[in-house]
Amino acid sequence: MPMWKERYKVGVEMIDPQHKALFDTTEKLISAIGDDGAGDKKQECIDTITFLKDYAAHHFAEEEVYQLSISYSDIERHKALHRVFTATVLRLEQKLIDVDFSVPVLKEVAGFLTSWLTYHVVGIDQKLQKQELMEDERASTVTSFVDCFEHSALSVIETMAGLTDGQVTHTTYQGGAGDVRIMVGLIGDQSGEAFFTFTEEFALNLIDVMTSVKVSEVDELAYSALSEMSNIISGNAASLIAGGGKASDIKTPRIIKDFAGVDNRSGFYIDTGLGRMAVSVSVK
Repeated sequence: MPMWKERYKVGVEMIDPQHKALFDTTEKLISAIGDDGAGDKKQECIDTITFLKDYAAHHFAEEEVYQLSISYSDIERHKALHRVFTATVLRLEQKLIDVDFSVPVLKEVAGFLTSWLTYHVVGIDQKLQKQELMEDERASTVTSFVDCFEHSALSVIETMAGLTDGQVTHTTYQGGAGDVRIMVGLIGDQSGEAFFTFTEEFALNLIDVMTSVKVSEVDELAYSALSEMSNIISGNAASLIAGGGKASDIKTPRIIKDFAGVDNRSGFYIDTGLGRMAVSVSVK
């Protein structure tokens, strides 16, 4: 099954074929760095990254022209996301050059692209036709930092994996062997950290759902995809926090190998059809 799915369509004749081409090219990259490694496929990988960089820039320009044509009210925030994506791709391209297109870094790029494209196309671009703002209309129900992260996590899981039946438990999750842990720093009126924990089951199943590629171990592709997922959840939560009158921003996600505990943190975990993910938040 290809990465591109019919539910990803936004219903705009100019935009949908471009989105599909971006997904098809990301899928091509994932295939090129398969189990047998990059090796003599280096030039294919270089061509793929070059295409993604150039095509994304072209697509973003046309998408922004379309947004202007329909007087889309959230266009400035949308443009900001495009700028961040372009800067990230340029940074990753340089990293690839520095390591001579090593397989681990190629997987890191593929993981980032998978999460970013899925959320951007399904979670943001589909709002264009409905003239919806990027903030969810249910955002007014959140009342605390933890509520902001819970609301954002549920929304992102639904968007990226098509899941709507996550069971939330309001207690911190201690974690277990094989879990992936990612920290996102919080800055602003109240500083702190958000810790994300994903079970191995969740990580492997998420990659399967988004890429249609079954993987047997959590590698750089999964780490990168989960880091970007954590980044998206945190960014959306920060927007909700800022909407409540407290300036808030986030730092770059960081994978942590050692997580001693969750003392003095509030949090929750979500059991989904993919497995369990958890978030704990500490603010000063």
